[in-house]
Amino acid sequence: MHWAEKLAREIIERNPNKEEYVCAAGISPSGSVHIGNFRDIATSYYVVRALQKLGKKARLLFSWDEYDRLRKVPSNIAKIAEGFEQYLGMPYAEIPDPYGVYSSYAEYNEKQFEKSLEELDIHPDYRYQAKEYTSNRYGEGIVFALKNRKQIYDILLKYKTQEENEDEREKYAPVNVYCSGCKKDVTEVLSVSDDGEQLTYRCKLCGKTETVNVREYGHIKLVWKVDWPMRWGVEGVDFEPGGIDHAAASGSYVVASDIATNVLGVTPPLFQGYGWLSIAGLGDMHSSTGNNITPAEVLKVYEPDMVRWLFAKYAPEAGFAFNFDDTIIRHYSEFDKNLEAYKKGETDEYNTAVFDYCMVSGKQSYSKVPFGVLASVATIVDFNAQAVGEMLNKIGIRFEKSDEARLLRVKNWICNHQPSKLFKLLESKNEEYYANLADDEKAAIKKLYDYLSVAENVEEKEVQQFLYSIINNPELTKKENMALQMRFFKVFYNVLFGQDTGPRLYLFLSAVDKNKYLSLLNF
Repeated sequence: MHWAEKLAREIIERNPNKEEYVCAAGISPSGSVHIGNFRDIATSYYVVRALQKLGKKARLLFSWDEYDRLRKVPSNIAKIAEGFEQYLGMPYAEIPDPYGVYSSYAEYNEKQFEKSLEELDIHPDYRYQAKEYTSNRYGEGIVFALKNRKQIYDILLKYKTQEENEDEREKYAPVNVYCSGCKKDVTEVLSVSDDGEQLTYRCKLCGKTETVNVREYGHIKLVWKVDWPMRWGVEGVDFEPGGIDHAAASGSYVVASDIATNVLGVTPPLFQGYGWLSIAGLGDMHSSTGNNITPAEVLKVYEPDMVRWLFAKYAPEAGFAFNFDDTIIRHYSEFDKNLEAYKKGETDEYNTAVFDYCMVSGKQSYSKVPFGVLASVATIVDFNAQAVGEMLNKIGIRFEKSDEARLLRVKNWICNHQPSKLFKLLESKNEEYYANLADDEKAAIKKLYDYLSVAENVEEKEVQQFLYSIINNPELTKKENMALQMRFFKVFYNVLFGQDTGPRLYLFLSAVDKNKYLSLLNF
């Protein structure tokens, strides 16, 4: 059984007669929203799909926590927007867009992510928390929390190591107040009325002191561990995932659930912790530091179906890395192979569910040229689709119009992440390199030249067999022959491209017009 269906069945068991189930997700637009954040929404998305598969009505609710304060200027923003530190303490939704495109810093980050969700065919019911708070939709919840602030303080204290402080308990207020003057939350609450309806604050920055009507002010935000359960109740949330740290003994979900149950009278939703995604060589991703790769960047290399496939394939608690080395070729190969099995009805129950959930709705998936094959030949013709098609047709591989999108992703991958794979034939013979070769290496080059100069329309397998026939020694072990292959392939690459590595050699030699490279082998 797929992991999403297990969660869906548990949700139904908890509340079997609910008319519509709500699966929530939320992200703070503190910077460019990275592919790791996507796991939050992907987890809920697949649970929604599983609920629908079980015949239930379900909705994906996605909240932009844009009324949070700017705590740190991301490194990528600091490079383009001098003085952005002036906005520290302000809500993301009220900070100007440093790129001058959208109405706010929050909206810029939100729209980039929303465009990627469109491409991934995910269409949530959005909530923009700046709008929700400033419209006073949460006024009742804020008043209730302020009225019960001492009980909330007692619960929070249970999860801390500090001793109870009666003076601190009396002064405690579970809110952040944005100053009406400087719009920052560098404020302190001086007093709260017993009924929670009025609040007096003082701004530590500009000195403004003001008494406000809590229901009408609109610039008061509940602290996270109270805000979260309050919204569970308002939206009727049945399921919400979060980072594995939230489910720790004193993590946000545990504390929020305590407050939900014992103060707000709200039943906490089913929670699923998920593992972190990382970028090979960069570690864990963080929006606030700018150390990340966005879904938009991933989609330049991975097809939408494949992104959805990876997140459907791995159970939420399993962490995995996004990297842009040759692992991508393996991902594409595995995806293509399993997709073909799925179309033939040959996948097991789990992988059938994975493809049921991951294939973009309304689109039929066609057989495509393998990513690795395209990567082997495309650089030689500067990624020209017509030339690639002609080369592949020579070796019996059909290149359709629909394959051009994958070719573009190959180009993006090589040009942006693997420039060392930009193989270009030498303009003249590598005489200096050839002069220093051993006799058996020179002999191998001559044999390859003689074979190719007379061969017509050779197939990839034929070239492969010939190369191994002139390299391998039947008297040596498999390991020793593999070492020979590495040595001789390095020689061939250097006389053709002037470097130790190159495209898949037998594919290249069979697909590319030999008149473009034969002279480089003629010594």
